[in-house]
Amino acid sequence: MNNKKYINLLGYLKHHHFVAIVSFATLLFSACSSKKVVIERNINWPEFMAQHDLIWEETPLQWNEGAFTGNGQVGMMIYATMKDNRLDFHMGRQDVTDHQKAPNKKTSMGTKGANLMDFSRHDIGRMYLRPAGKILSIKVRQHLWNAEVRGTIITDLGALTFKAFTPYNRMLNVVEVNSTEKRNGEYVDYTWEWKAGNPISPRVLTNPDRYKDIKLNPKPVVSKKEDMNVCVQRLNAGGDYATVWKEVKSSESKSTMYLSTANEIPGSNVSEKVAMKTVKDAFELPITDIENQHQSWWHKYYQKSFLSIPDGRMESFYWIQIYKMGVSSRADGPALDLNGPFLKVTSWPGLWWNLNVQLTYWPFNTSNHLEIAKNFITLIDNHGDGMLKSHFSGRTLGDYAWALHNYWLIYSYKGDWESIQKKWVPKAMEVAKIYESMQVRNENGQIELTSMASPEYKGFKSFKNTNYNLALLRWLLNTLIESNERANTNAELVAKWKQTLEDLIPYPVDENGLMIGSDQPVDMSHRHYSHLLALYPLFQLDPDSQEDGDLVDKSVVHWHKIEEGNGLVGYSYTGGASLYAALRRGNDANDMLQHFLTKQIGTGQAKLLPNTFYVENNGKNPVIETPLSAASSVMELVLQSWGDKIRVFPAVPDAWNEASFDKLRAQGGFLVSASRNNSKTDWVSIKSEAGEPCILNVPDWNTATQVSGGEQVKITKIADGEFEINLKKGQEIILAQSEDIIQPKLNPLQHHATEINLYGVKKGMNYNEEMIYSVPEYEY
Repeated sequence: MNNKKYINLLGYLKHHHFVAIVSFATLLFSACSSKKVVIERNINWPEFMAQHDLIWEETPLQWNEGAFTGNGQVGMMIYATMKDNRLDFHMGRQDVTDHQKAPNKKTSMGTKGANLMDFSRHDIGRMYLRPAGKILSIKVRQHLWNAEVRGTIITDLGALTFKAFTPYNRMLNVVEVNSTEKRNGEYVDYTWEWKAGNPISPRVLTNPDRYKDIKLNPKPVVSKKEDMNVCVQRLNAGGDYATVWKEVKSSESKSTMYLSTANEIPGSNVSEKVAMKTVKDAFELPITDIENQHQSWWHKYYQKSFLSIPDGRMESFYWIQIYKMGVSSRADGPALDLNGPFLKVTSWPGLWWNLNVQLTYWPFNTSNHLEIAKNFITLIDNHGDGMLKSHFSGRTLGDYAWALHNYWLIYSYKGDWESIQKKWVPKAMEVAKIYESMQVRNENGQIELTSMASPEYKGFKSFKNTNYNLALLRWLLNTLIESNERANTNAELVAKWKQTLEDLIPYPVDENGLMIGSDQPVDMSHRHYSHLLALYPLFQLDPDSQEDGDLVDKSVVHWHKIEEGNGLVGYSYTGGASLYAALRRGNDANDMLQHFLTKQIGTGQAKLLPNTFYVENNGKNPVIETPLSAASSVMELVLQSWGDKIRVFPAVPDAWNEASFDKLRAQGGFLVSASRNNSKTDWVSIKSEAGEPCILNVPDWNTATQVSGGEQVKITKIADGEFEINLKKGQEIILAQSEDIIQPKLNPLQHHATEINLYGVKKGMNYNEEMIYSVPEYEY
């Protein structure tokens, strides 16, 4: 309002007294309520992401040191084999498995009598790039923003530069090469060579004596068709998969390699046609068109959310996991297993259910990337019933119940209660029936559980009243009760479930905290935190309760110190971080994450690799869930949303004076943004996508005021730091402690040069040993 208008209004007031006063007050209120306060996002995305690129100062000498690209279905790991003077592009495709028990289906997962050997992953193979000269060194940079790997191969004849990427919307890998190698002043050719993978479960290779009776699949057939190279791999169970490649030269020193693997199992003689078309469609286009489409997808993907924290190493690690999620999972692909598109010879070539798949999918929720987690929903919808009947009924029922927690979480983060009622409730009721069959009443009238497994403790033995299953049963029944009461359905069952919870035996505890079961204390170091699920991630114990908090704290301390932690692995630390974050103990959570990121893990058989992959069994077995779960733990320091509350900055370490995040997702279908400066929360933004009840918890706020314009939202203080906000579906609000905030800003934190680009193999840091299984070279 300018001064002239203001003076005129004062004159008007003198003559019209009360009516004018009321009108003026209304005008001022209108001016205040229509103020346009928006978040100022000062993020230079290419520059921000570049500081997190992985940089190899040394040649990547094996899979465990490689650079990687992918599109959620196909991908490649890039590393050198110096003894054979080559750079390997190790190809992978996630749905290439056997299907021996289901010859008419793509996979035998969920089929009666099938086990991992029936639907085990297969190694596709490797494309070798051989320079003309002797390789002296290789420098590599993995560019996150454009999702590509660039490198320079230095030889005694010159240099080859390459760019490798996996176009997101094509089942294709692309490698562009430009050479300066010369001999006697003339360009000399580099060459390509295809080496097919062994078409058998890697488990056979890692344990040949155990699986010596396994019938081998036929050898692949390599041929040339329509000026393209074709490798067809037929399977004894029927059908085939095929790899097709073609090098397109643009000059005598420059070319582009297009390589596609198609899998049309159970069809026969179809995969090669699909792969050939994929390659042909690509090389007939300008390569810049493919690159632009690819980069556009990735740029939109990254900008769905944002996180910046004071710890440069942890921030880089987090963003590399966001990249890893995009290269490893897609909506229309298979569920993400332990390897993603980056299979190597491993004794774990598939999907595991007693912790791995659950941890794998946690970061997709809060990071606001639910769209590429849809494959998990598809997995349960398509194969859950079969797996429940053939694999999970009985002592391992808890593993499937835990998987249903992930299923529920995805819809909970969407705020999609209709899908929970229609899709999750029937599945959960089936599991509740099986749990009922495993209940007995003791002499005191309490309900106990018969002997069931607590994952991996003492070799998968069974124990009575495992805390693992008691926690899962409590979560299952409480959530069934909530869902059915919300929908006003199954009243008799609701009453029955409530009585079961009333009569259920308490969690078994001893002087060290939560036990494995009523007949088994935690008396040895072991990696799983299955006995602690009641607090995290199920929240059947209340972190805000002093009694429950003390119990869990005692339990975590004992779990990590017994036998000096020699049985712990990577997710023992990421799990510990999440448990402490739930207890609002940010310093302890940070200590757990720092141990995982920078120190020896357990006995050293587990390793966090320089490319942020993680391996166990002396570096031989990749396990993708552990670094992904660490990304969840990082987000839980700044945002949590269990128990129908949105908790902003609930567990930041004391050292974090600043932090900011944008469009992270909370349960109930909320997108949340916030900024912290000088150890105080400056502002919080919340957008409701589903119109669910909203309770905001900001520990350092006594009041909350709407500073954004538009319709005024009712804000009710419940307690210090806790506010009920009456948001409608689609409505967004910006809040601060007072109206004095000038402009909500979202700024990346600045990191010292010593804290950027910390991943990739650094000077003198190559591994001394090659961490692979000793298996014979496959000949065909």
